[in-house]
Amino acid sequence: MKTNFLNLNSMKTSKLFIVAIFCLTLIISCSDDDDNPAPVNPTELFTNVTLTFTPSNGANATVVMEDIQPNGQGGGGATSNTVTGAFVSGETYTLTLAATDASDPNDVDDLLNDDVIPEADEHFFVYGLNTLNFTMTRDANDVVGLDGNKIGVNTTWVAGAASTGNLSITLVHEATAVDEAANNNLGSATGGEEDFNITFTNVSIN
Repeated sequence: MKTNFLNLNSMKTSKLFIVAIFCLTLIISCSDDDDNPAPVNPTELFTNVTLTFTPSNGANATVVMEDIQPNGQGGGGATSNTVTGAFVSGETYTLTLAATDASDPNDVDDLLNDDVIPEADEHFFVYGLNTLNFTMTRDANDVVGLDGNKIGVNTTWVAGAASTGNLSITLVHEATAVDEAANNNLGSATGGEEDFNITFTNVSIN
């Protein structure tokens, strides 16, 4: 019986060609995967930020500061910045924060609990006082973030002597360094970007 070497060579060539095409396809596919950038988290849109100061003595009024920017920070359009109530000298207040994206009233996003707290290493609150007499501390149960610093979600405020001035709150995103104890526990941050920077004016301690 004679062997057809021509057919055998042809079959071997065909198999080698198929294997080569498969390998080339695999290499191109892997290369395409490597070229695709890692997914980027979308920037949060903070439209509503509320600070609620609850007094230890229930006979005193709760103080509420609310900032509403429907298009987000610096987005333009109608805005609202209000302070309701006055602080009482000598009183201790517990601050409760709320920060949401309410651009869609039917789907309000709780950014504080869904984004800021879960990503504590990337967020830090810096507070500011201008001619207001307060003593502020970051609570023992505060959320801990970058380098073990408390980020400023759970805080306690003691109102000092009667005064009127401004209170500000800034949420810094991806700071390179933070210090919870700076500026009498109001905090400081280096680098990063501001998710929001809000000032409430005409705040009173009576």
